[in-house]
Amino acid sequence: MMRRMSVGSLWARWGAVGMAAMALGLGCGDDETGGNDTDTSDVPLFDTNGNFDTDVGDTTDTTIVDTLDATNTDARDTRDTLDTNPPDLVPDLEPPTVVSTSPAAGAENVALPLEITIVFSEPLFVTTIAPQSIKLIDWLGKEVPGTPTVQADKKTVVWKPTTNNQQLASAYTIRVVGNIIADPVGNKLVNTLEYTFTTVSYPNQGAYSAVAARYAPSIYSSVEGRDGAQFQVPTKVDGDGDWDLSNNRTWITSGATQLLPAVYYSVSETYTHWYITYVYYFAYVNHPDAAFFTGNGSAGVLVVVEKARGEQAERPIAAYTYWKEGNAEENFAFATEESGIVGSGSADDWGLKAVQAEATLFPGGRFESYVTAKRHRSCNWNWNQGGFLPACEVGNAVKNGDKLVFKYADGVPTSVVKKNNAWPNNMSEVEGTPESFSYALVPIWTTLWTRRFDTSPSGLFDATTFKYTADSERPGSSLELTTKFVQSVAAADLSAYGKPVWSWGWNPSVSSGNELVDAIKRGQFAIDPAWYVWERHHRANRPNSLIDYVPATGAGFAVSYCFNGYANIDVRTIDPKCAP
Repeated sequence: MMRRMSVGSLWARWGAVGMAAMALGLGCGDDETGGNDTDTSDVPLFDTNGNFDTDVGDTTDTTIVDTLDATNTDARDTRDTLDTNPPDLVPDLEPPTVVSTSPAAGAENVALPLEITIVFSEPLFVTTIAPQSIKLIDWLGKEVPGTPTVQADKKTVVWKPTTNNQQLASAYTIRVVGNIIADPVGNKLVNTLEYTFTTVSYPNQGAYSAVAARYAPSIYSSVEGRDGAQFQVPTKVDGDGDWDLSNNRTWITSGATQLLPAVYYSVSETYTHWYITYVYYFAYVNHPDAAFFTGNGSAGVLVVVEKARGEQAERPIAAYTYWKEGNAEENFAFATEESGIVGSGSADDWGLKAVQAEATLFPGGRFESYVTAKRHRSCNWNWNQGGFLPACEVGNAVKNGDKLVFKYADGVPTSVVKKNNAWPNNMSEVEGTPESFSYALVPIWTTLWTRRFDTSPSGLFDATTFKYTADSERPGSSLELTTKFVQSVAAADLSAYGKPVWSWGWNPSVSSGNELVDAIKRGQFAIDPAWYVWERHHRANRPNSLIDYVPATGAGFAVSYCFNGYANIDVRTIDPKCAP
């Protein structure tokens, strides 16, 4: 007959197994050490309001059947067998992990308002999900207030900001904090994880791209002695295929075999004018003074275009060049005769001797930039600067061919190719010849600006920052930004470095006592270009045509923005004075 064994006998046989399990702590979820842990702040072992699994087998059957010998009643029958499988109390020792995030790491063009979704590998202990355990960090490293909510499956968490004032074209980081988030038995997420994404760029940029293309400058880049021609080519910062500026000098010096010319741009708009910054990036500035060697240099020009008003057609009226050399920064002004802006003709006007006819200053509507060899100064090809600025004077060797020529041609760049172990260095200035290279226009908003706080050692910018100081009632006050590119050269003069356009200045750390120089703030060139132009020319001792804007007629010079990405201003759809 079948023989049954009581539950008590069964557990007696399993006593040793149970004691071993207890010794191993397999039933415990507490991550603390020591035997006298009374820390009431510990995460509970499981969700007491949840459905904790208590299945340890079939507890309704209290006997074990001997199926081998139904007639044998000998209690010592060695053929009697027990179920040798342990009860199914399998301890959960695995911590939760992040399966996915939305937005994903590296995602671009993420729409606003933000909604962050994080999916974990298993259900979580709900009370461990709190603002302290899931955070959103902005590009300045500051926490964005918000609230995480656990969904019904207890594996999905949705995080939403408290206010929907996040910025376009900006990097944000999802931070999932380690050693806080836990599953129901107390296993905690091990490491803090971070996922960085970029919000969608400013909308309706097509018209600005067209404006930038219409006035894209022609660039004459000098090659002194026909040596180091590749260093005179404006390129993208990621021209070598990565976003690591620390290795760009090595690439341009010995690794590159072809270069794609490129110029960065941004456009700001007021009621009356467009302000177009064109930035020339150079991977290496091989200055004749070794103290001024620098990797990742920049130069460029700000072009001011007056909108069509009444009988007056759209036209360029002024240009302002920029370069940095050692610890010096320079901005020089050039205006058209038609603009009515008048220069004194003296050095006191800081470069505004060059009042020229529009056809001369902007042939074909395009400013003609002259980039000097090795120093990488940004000058004017058509202005005889000898005497005032000798280093910008165009010598005969340059006029006759020791230069590279870059012109905008529908945005399709032509490669500068190294052949027979040599770079081209003698370009004709005849329009349309194959010797002139075309370049691409690259929007700053979707490239440099979204990465404006990429300060990793193998990134774009040095960790040094500055706070923009705006004049009273002007935008951008206290805006914090990176100051300079990563340095790839051990320069003897630590002041030798390249700068992003939002940090361009005019020796602002120097107290010159000059009314004009002291008025120009670091960053104003890009952050508040309308005010930069107004302050530069609308002065008691400088008669000019810049008069206050008259809303009723649309006449004058407006300093109120329709769009300015640097200052986070966009009122194009709500201000009727911004209508096309």
